Amino acid sequence: MKRLFFKGKGSKNQVNSMAGMWAFFVSIIIVGIFLLVQINGYDLMTCLFIMVIFFGVRLVGIQNVLSDSAKFRRQRKMILLNVLEKSEDKELLIDTVEEKPTKRLSINFPFVIMALTGFVAMAVRFYLLKYDNYQLSESWFNEIAILKGVSQQNWLSNDTGVVGQYALMTFYEKMTGISPEITLESFGILQAFVLSFIIFWFMNTMTGSKITVPLMTTLSFAFFFNFVPINLSQITHGKETLMALTLVLPVMVYIKKPWLLYARSTRSYRYKIFVIFTAIALIDVYSLLVLIPPFFLVAPFFISKKRMRFYWLALKAYLLATGIVLGIYAFYLYREGADFLQFIMSNLLSVTSSTYTSNMMLPYDDLMRIIQIVSLVAVLVMFLMMKKKDKWASLIAFIVYVNVLILISFQDYRYFDHDLLNEILPVFISIVLGITFYLIMYLFVTKVKKVFMPEGFAVVLIFVLFASAAFFGQKDLFSKEEPTSRLSKDVIAAYQEISSGFLPYSYAVVNSNTLRPLSTDSHNFLTYRDFLGEYAVRDSVYFANKEDKEFLRANTQYIIPNSLLVFIYDLTNEDDFIQLAVYLDLTDEVTERMEKLRSEGRTIRVFFQKGDLTVYEIVNNPGQAKINELL
Repeated sequence: MKRLFFKGKGSKNQVNSMAGMWAFFVSIIIVGIFLLVQINGYDLMTCLFIMVIFFGVRLVGIQNVLSDSAKFRRQRKMILLNVLEKSEDKELLIDTVEEKPTKRLSINFPFVIMALTGFVAMAVRFYLLKYDNYQLSESWFNEIAILKGVSQQNWLSNDTGVVGQYALMTFYEKMTGISPEITLESFGILQAFVLSFIIFWFMNTMTGSKITVPLMTTLSFAFFFNFVPINLSQITHGKETLMALTLVLPVMVYIKKPWLLYARSTRSYRYKIFVIFTAIALIDVYSLLVLIPPFFLVAPFFISKKRMRFYWLALKAYLLATGIVLGIYAFYLYREGADFLQFIMSNLLSVTSSTYTSNMMLPYDDLMRIIQIVSLVAVLVMFLMMKKKDKWASLIAFIVYVNVLILISFQDYRYFDHDLLNEILPVFISIVLGITFYLIMYLFVTKVKKVFMPEGFAVVLIFVLFASAAFFGQKDLFSKEEPTSRLSKDVIAAYQEISSGFLPYSYAVVNSNTLRPLSTDSHNFLTYRDFLGEYAVRDSVYFANKEDKEFLRANTQYIIPNSLLVFIYDLTNEDDFIQLAVYLDLTDEVTERMEKLRSEGRTIRVFFQKGDLTVYEIVNNPGQAKINELL
């Protein structure tokens, strides 16, 4: 996109350019949504309008936009004179310069590998969806409510945590046109892609290795699930800690290497780092108050004196962003009569996050000891080789930081959530392993023998080795897990097809009362009992007086939806009955009622059918509900 639409030369380091754009622009989006929600202005058209303005400014150039009016008038006159002159000479109005597409749109090999590792991480998570049991759970419905609440201009609530990640989800939903249910299901997979390329970039920047070490680090994160405690049934679920980590890792780099953020002008550093910290505060309080402070304590010992002023700028930006965001929360909660400290504590402890050690090939304590021993050896070796402070300082600082977090976790503080730490441990352990790989390779090349290997061959070899190790080393892990029922996935797929095919509120859904939250701000909802009782009366009165417009105006309670979509389940699994609260006798009665309606002349057709789910459409007013029929 940048190469197609923006002026200027292409980036020499596309990996760094992509990560930099993610950290800053995603932060801008989150902060922007927060501000729009406060003025009740967050909707698709507003987002598109702002994006058009933004891309227009980027195309024209901010300097030209801010130039004085006299200069602008001179430029306009020059353009008009140029147009008149070319018109008289019958020349082309726009000068064209032929350039090979490969030169303008060329993509560096490291960028291709970075994107490839992201797609690999996505593919692995997509495969693991069959073990997901989070769908249609109570927590899942709570998240749907939060997601829809942001679209309803509701950000702060005294019974929920911070919702920055959900704001980003709603933006993703609006830009793609998918339903909130599919947004919630697919965002975790998209999150894995983003986190993969951030890890790749982090190792690329910290070690200087363009492909080999970043690739091994990212594949460790993408493939291996038996090194750290996880919940395999929730691994595809988007998590606030991981979303915040896609900004926390860049912040760590920008504190140590500030020139990667400010590019041309050092004055922009304070503003950009402030925006990123504000976005982190809006996404996850745990990352803001638990993950970032230890790094600020460790970092000064490994930053050169000439870069210390950027450290202080970052610290001030962190304190300011934290104070502003938490101050806004405190003011709102005070006005609502809620306890601010309780709000903070509830965000430092997660009820929905859970991790288990049953997947681990080693006991948890043994794993932590191994990480600490490997870290100690790596730090000692790097200290011995550290002739120049900047050569190894960044790597030592990160390893020390990770071990500080591990030591804090051993203290059993009351408000230190181990499950939230375990969510980010796969990322941190992968990076520690990547640093270890880099150190071993560096020692081998400098002390033993320098080995040259073509990049393409090295990439293929690493992929094969890591994929083979993951496949053969984790067979027992996946054999322990039972794939969950596909019914919940089919229900979500049906709702997606309905929302994309029908005009909002032109139809109603008949389903179990458990699924009523999916109808919020989308369509009318009837339970099975409503369909068998109240709806039967409305249907008979409506069709008896369908042509009597005056009667219907006076008795609007008898007007029925243009289409009625009835969910029928063919269930044999007791767990599915319990999860959906569906009673077999009711579904039988509903089927009989539909047959009676068919005999009375109603058009009934199958709208969706997959597995144990069939959705029937009762057409009351043909051509009045489906978008394609209306068009």
